[in-house]
Amino acid sequence: MQSWSEIVADVERNWVIYASMPVIAALIGWGTKIVAIRMMFRPHRFKGIGRLGWQGIIPKRAPEMVAVLCETLTGRLISSSEIVQRIDGVELAALIDRPMRAEVARIVNTIAPEFQPTVWHALPEPARDAVIERAQRVSPDVVVAIADALTERIDEVFDLQTMVTQEFLSDPETLEKMFSEVGRREFAFIRRSGLVFGFLIGLVQVLVWALFHNPWVMPLFGLFTGWFTDWAALRLIFNPKEPTKYFGVITWQGLFLKHRIPVSEEYAVLIASRVLTTEKLMRGVFDGPQRAALIDLVAEILEEEVRDQLGDVSKTLRREVGDLKALDSIGFGGLSVGGLLGVATDALNTPLKAVTSLGLDTIELGPMCQAAAADMVEVLPSVMAGAEDYLTRTLDIETIMAEKMKAMTPEEFEGVLRPAFQADERTLIIVGAVLGFMVGELQVLLVEHFTV
Repeated sequence: MQSWSEIVADVERNWVIYASMPVIAALIGWGTKIVAIRMMFRPHRFKGIGRLGWQGIIPKRAPEMVAVLCETLTGRLISSSEIVQRIDGVELAALIDRPMRAEVARIVNTIAPEFQPTVWHALPEPARDAVIERAQRVSPDVVVAIADALTERIDEVFDLQTMVTQEFLSDPETLEKMFSEVGRREFAFIRRSGLVFGFLIGLVQVLVWALFHNPWVMPLFGLFTGWFTDWAALRLIFNPKEPTKYFGVITWQGLFLKHRIPVSEEYAVLIASRVLTTEKLMRGVFDGPQRAALIDLVAEILEEEVRDQLGDVSKTLRREVGDLKALDSIGFGGLSVGGLLGVATDALNTPLKAVTSLGLDTIELGPMCQAAAADMVEVLPSVMAGAEDYLTRTLDIETIMAEKMKAMTPEEFEGVLRPAFQADERTLIIVGAVLGFMVGELQVLLVEHFTV
């Protein structure tokens, strides 16, 4: 240990070295934070030789992080039933009426000849048009019935958590943006804290170096600076959860919780614009893994509607085509149009009167509705494109998410961003310490070279 006079003389001779110590320590703290943050996101794929290398923490742990995020998102912030119950079936049906009518005409013209060729081909063109028009007129009721059924049975045909998980995993940039944009204030604080804590530790380093002049001082202080600044910054982001006064003067609250209102709004915007968009929700419902269950649900609705309408076909044909007797004079092949219509309508009405040779099993009502439902589910996403603005406005995912997040407990709110840091927090701190030690060794070489 040097005496006071030796210290004073040494400082006078090497004041530049002493002055540089806290500055270099601050740069160590700042630089290790930049590297640590960078290492959270890059590289996207493993780079190295054998097991020696690195892959960004978020890309590497994406499945685990997404699992935690999706559990929070779909378990506490929004649910499938909450989304679908906001849709007004009547308003939706009115918005898509025109494209829906066109698709209904196409589906009837495709399905009827396939499942009931005899009756369909026996009908003259005016009668077929009457049947199609009848189907078109009831299509809004079908849309309303589908909307009501989805409200009651959405969990049978759509898994929101699976859809959100697939969206995050298929687009790594979304996951990265969620942490980098929503947590940008926290990352900025980490960088600044490295400067401040590093500078303060550097002042202690000056004193220790002046007393002992031990070459181990620099690397050990570098190691401590890299470790402590990483550790302290991570703690100060999430703790304490409530505003707490220290030393009777300083009041502090974890930054993430302190900024919960803007964080909630930004998180909601990101989810609403990149994950739970109207287009992606429709794709998830109509083309997701539970699509077969949705087709069965629509088939049930169609079959019920067809059964209700089947007994009224005769009245419909007479109203649309005119009085059958007026058509008796028009005919072909020895059979008048009126006669054909009579045969067709009687045949279609027969299943409702009694189970005869033209009963429901014979006309394959179930398979016919199943095929029609498959066609309808296929085209509904494009048909509903015209109602996308209405759905986006009505669902209002952004507002729901923001309000729910603001109402979360501190522990629940912390779970939104915490997984990114918890995933490999220890590794980040160790990397900071190692980098600090290496810079400290370099500092020793510089000091020994320039010390007089």
